[in-house]
Amino acid sequence: MNHVALPTADPARGAAFYCEVLGFAETPRPSFSFRGSWLLHRSVGVMIHLVHDEDFVPPLNRPINTRSSHLAMQVSDYAAAVERLRAHNVDYVERVLPDYGYRQVFFRDPDGNLLELGEWPAPNDLFPEFVQRRQPVAPAE
Repeated sequence: MNHVALPTADPARGAAFYCEVLGFAETPRPSFSFRGSWLLHRSVGVMIHLVHDEDFVPPLNRPINTRSSHLAMQVSDYAAAVERLRAHNVDYVERVLPDYGYRQVFFRDPDGNLLELGEWPAPNDLFPEFVQRRQPVAPAE
């Protein structure tokens, strides 16, 4: 996976949140005809592209639903991640993954996009029986 695109009403506000709270870095972005921000966190291995949508209305008045669509990222120090959210006054909901015992914390970015931080191992370590030789993805035609 290369990146995840998320809608934003305010790219600068969104970029500040991802950089200050989650440790992303803003990277150069092509000169598109619309506003946005490209963000990278090397240890996550996936970029986030915030895409400005002038008609976007952040769904911030809804409670956090951990079963809604969300972007999940692995953290190496779960307690420090939760403390960082707390220090930035970010509302969150904590869960423990049934059968595995791994902790998860769910929260929203300033645009209402649901995010998750978890302490689980990488998928290849969590499910070693499913690890197969990687096949390259064929380019789209």
